[in-house]
Amino acid sequence: MNSEQESKAPIYLGEFRDERLEQEFYQAEIVAHFNWIRLGILAAALFFLVLLLPVYDRIVDQHDFRIAASMIVVVTVALFFLFFKVSFATVGTLLSYWFTGYEIAVGLALLYLLTNLMPVAPLVQVLSLIVMILVVFLINSRWLLAVFTTLLLGVSYFVMVVVESGLSADAWVAGLGVLLIIVISSLASYRSNTYKRFHYLNLLELIRLAEFDALTGIYNKAKFNKDYDGLTERARRQQGHLSVVMFDIDNFKEINTQHGHLVGDAILLELANFIQLHIRSSDIFVRWGGDKFILTFPDIPLPLAAEIAEKLRVLIGDHDFTQVGHLSCSFGVAAFEEGDQLDSLVRRADQRLDTAKTQGKNRVVQG
Repeated sequence: MNSEQESKAPIYLGEFRDERLEQEFYQAEIVAHFNWIRLGILAAALFFLVLLLPVYDRIVDQHDFRIAASMIVVVTVALFFLFFKVSFATVGTLLSYWFTGYEIAVGLALLYLLTNLMPVAPLVQVLSLIVMILVVFLINSRWLLAVFTTLLLGVSYFVMVVVESGLSADAWVAGLGVLLIIVISSLASYRSNTYKRFHYLNLLELIRLAEFDALTGIYNKAKFNKDYDGLTERARRQQGHLSVVMFDIDNFKEINTQHGHLVGDAILLELANFIQLHIRSSDIFVRWGGDKFILTFPDIPLPLAAEIAEKLRVLIGDHDFTQVGHLSCSFGVAAFEEGDQLDSLVRRADQRLDTAKTQGKNRVVQG
């Protein structure tokens, strides 16, 4: 990959260049592993709480014991706080900074405890640090933050050992071994982070293909079929309204015959973009097939839906479409009634559309 390709690549240094996409991905990751994350935080809090027992048993000096006990209590309380924050807070990329801060604080506290307050064998110290490094890379966080955290813990351990025992051959061997573990873990984590993001992009593309029309970019029939039950349930539960407008382009076959299908496709795309400019974000716009479209208006009764359809009809008639100039659309409007299935509601709207066609086109028929 050359430098120009790298600059256009969506993933750089193990995360998306697009901050919004990165936040969406990170939130999806947290949600997907939510229970494991909470369980891990709770296990870490309980681990530190249990540490009070060996600390009480092995540290004779009262001053050192008070320092160690205070550290353990503070870390335990902080971990329980993080547990509840993760449980109830809205997740996002900001949570990765929380995780990083806790990883550094907890790691430094444990290292200081093992090297200064309650010294254990060097092998145990190194193994404990390696476990910390592996845990950091296992936690859902940004790759650069994980690398920074592990390097900081590794350097801090080396400094603590040198301060406590002096610069020795064993310290150099331990430092090089830890550095090698960080490098290997970083490379593995980088590949994993990159793969997961490419997988996420592929998943988004599959969703787009499954739910969006390839030509116009609006929802397709499959998406509307999927969401219909939710819309009707909401209308029943809230005793609200649900109106459906079906419309198509008058004389569209003649346009295709006269100008060709490429021009016809361009008109469909231009019409879809034009309609989206004049509806609410909560309205559902669907390409039903061919030149036929459906507009779904949640919380809008039949008369108001017909008024909106009339306004759109006038706006479309006044718009100057590229290559063909002016054209018109016919509209059929129907409202959800108790017991309506998708087919029955759409059929009524389609029947009103047929009536608009037989009455001369370029009009709105409701019922």
